[in-house]
Amino acid sequence: MRARALPAGLVEKLVEVQRALASKVILEDAFRKPIRRVAGLDVSFKGELAFGACVLMSYPGMEVLEISRATSRPRLPYIPGLLAFREVPVMLKALRGLKNKPDVVLVDAQGIAHPRRCGEATHLGLVARTPTVGVAKRVLCGRAPCWPTRPDSWAPLYHEGEPVGFIYLSKAGCRPLVVSPGHMVSLASALEITRSCLKGHKLPEPTRLAHVEARRAAEELS
Repeated sequence: MRARALPAGLVEKLVEVQRALASKVILEDAFRKPIRRVAGLDVSFKGELAFGACVLMSYPGMEVLEISRATSRPRLPYIPGLLAFREVPVMLKALRGLKNKPDVVLVDAQGIAHPRRCGEATHLGLVARTPTVGVAKRVLCGRAPCWPTRPDSWAPLYHEGEPVGFIYLSKAGCRPLVVSPGHMVSLASALEITRSCLKGHKLPEPTRLAHVEARRAAEELS
């Protein structure tokens, strides 16, 4: 997207929206048990277009049940800390393209491990009214008392004295992931669901395959 001047006061307004959304987050398990279906969401960009992909999988079997793609033209450029306003619309479109509803959605993004407790996974969970977990590739805020060194080990992540997620080493030789609840999922369940979705790769299968599908959709535009 071409750089352009933002309307005066827009960033401040979006920050206030995030704070208002964060006040509504539920950090308790509100998903169906046992979980039968999980979905993964990711977004890729090409030019001025965003390509969202949602992969629905069986749980815990991790078999692909459905794939939904969506395309949109974001109305905002990249703004640090406000990425949800750029990517959630196409994520929501892809999620709503599924014929069957997932019990929990894993998002390749932050959940509450965000300066205002409202990363993309949280934002999506609130607007879609669905349980979500954020599985991000790097720390946006907070610190851990230690760093995991063995595969399938983790350490709590704290920000401003509050637990916001986990630093989780999913595979040897890879950088750890940041796992945090988005909405309607507890801290403990966010980690357990993520661990249960691993199949030998760094990323849990739902977001790994969603990443593949989003990239493929963008490449097919060529």
